[in-house]
Amino acid sequence: MAITLKKLRYTHAENLHLPADPTEWLLSLHGPTVIDMQGHITNRTRVVSVLVHGNEPSGFIAVHRFLQSKITPMTNVRFVICSVEAAQQQPVFTNRYVDDVHDLNRCFNLNKEDASVTQRAGSILQAINEVKAEAVIDMHNTSGTSPSFCVATRIDMQVQALASFFCQTMMYTRLSLGSLMEQNFNCPIVTVECGGARDQQAHEMAYQGVHEFLMADNLFAGHHYMLVDIVEHPLRLELDPKTKMVFADKNDPDADVTLVSDIEQHNMGITRADCLIGWSNIGCAPFTVRNEAGEVQSDSIIYCQDGQILTRHKLRIFMATTNHRIALNDCLFYAFCEDLQAGASGT
Repeated sequence: MAITLKKLRYTHAENLHLPADPTEWLLSLHGPTVIDMQGHITNRTRVVSVLVHGNEPSGFIAVHRFLQSKITPMTNVRFVICSVEAAQQQPVFTNRYVDDVHDLNRCFNLNKEDASVTQRAGSILQAINEVKAEAVIDMHNTSGTSPSFCVATRIDMQVQALASFFCQTMMYTRLSLGSLMEQNFNCPIVTVECGGARDQQAHEMAYQGVHEFLMADNLFAGHHYMLVDIVEHPLRLELDPKTKMVFADKNDPDADVTLVSDIEQHNMGITRADCLIGWSNIGCAPFTVRNEAGEVQSDSIIYCQDGQILTRHKLRIFMATTNHRIALNDCLFYAFCEDLQAGASGT
């Protein structure tokens, strides 16, 4: 179902009348909303972006909780609540896209054909740029059950410091997808993947991270530098969107590809080589592995044998999902493969 997109509405935290329940607050909003909050230090501003995806509520819940606390942040803050229309569709927090077609977090390069989504992306960029932020945090949930981690396109100490407010793992990527994280705001920006959208622990982590981020006097001093485990050069496993794919505990003879129903468990640690992740009745043809340049990787991270889909190497997997739509239209998962990196470097 297409959703009519509205212009960003600007308001100030002191003018808000917050319901006690974050879902009630969501339903009371008249569209995407920018909320400014004055801090103790008024010549610096930090930005927190939430609901770029309407089905990723942890950041929104954290912002609601922080506003409800009436705590004065250390600096001025601009909260940007992006895909309100998508999040409001029933059941709430289940619709990812603002127009059921274009992923907003693939449209920030502003060269998409759909003018309405590009306009929304441009408005969000303007809202962030006009405050000359000292740091930007973009809050998300993982597409499946997962520990929290951060993603950044830079690897400097300032970015690592931001990531450490939220978790201890940061994925460093050069993938260019048109995401908010890739844009240049003349300040460090980090995407926070809070964990699963229905996980109370993800909501709690989001709030604690937002609170510490907004209350810190100096974002880039202290213990942060030593805590972040950096994962570099992720590969992206994509599935042809025309593939007839299902999730199940055994091979479905009527499907092209059957993926194991518990594939999200692979987000929790290291997946061994030769691990079964599904079955294919048409071999590995539907799968594509891309590197950070978007190029097809010559060495695949999976292989097919006797109808089974197996991992070729030991992998550290991120964002594995059982969401059928995300798996087909975005990607099945990201993976870090130490063996391929060692081979590429000649070590």
